[in-house]
Amino acid sequence: MELLLPGTLIPVSKNHLENVKQVFDPMFLSGGMQLRQVMNLTGVEAHTVQNWVKRGFVASPVKKIYDQDRFVRLAFLNYFKDVFSLEGIISLLKMADQDNTVYAAFCSLLALSPVDPIRSETKFNEIIDNAISGHDFNYSKTSREQVRRLLTILYTAHLSIILKKEAERMAQDI
Repeated sequence: MELLLPGTLIPVSKNHLENVKQVFDPMFLSGGMQLRQVMNLTGVEAHTVQNWVKRGFVASPVKKIYDQDRFVRLAFLNYFKDVFSLEGIISLLKMADQDNTVYAAFCSLLALSPVDPIRSETKFNEIIDNAISGHDFNYSKTSREQVRRLLTILYTAHLSIILKKEAERMAQDI
């Protein structure tokens, strides 16, 4: 599985995740980047970036240049937009009011954490196999592997719903 910097399309190694400065320093040597570069590196459309700037979620670029602070804010918004409202993301980031440092620490956390802590800790594949064994599937309609994949997708979606609700609850308690 290819690692990407959160909220971007930038491929990185675990070492880069642990020290995101190695990635950002060369990118921002000239002081920043233009909108087209931001779009290419984040996958966020121009109108979306401009909307986020207009709504005050990201500071306006200076002379059409996005510095590292603005880029990191865009990456955060892009990464977490499916979990929190944009206002919620901004509220969370205001807790520390130091986006670059929080982003670097978050990347370090990802590098140090197991890739899939839920499945590695719960013996997820064994549980799926046990669930399948307890039912009479018609394997002339679908293969055991397809049933396995389907249940894995459904359970992963279920976990994402639970974790999203928990994250929202935690954010409300702040």
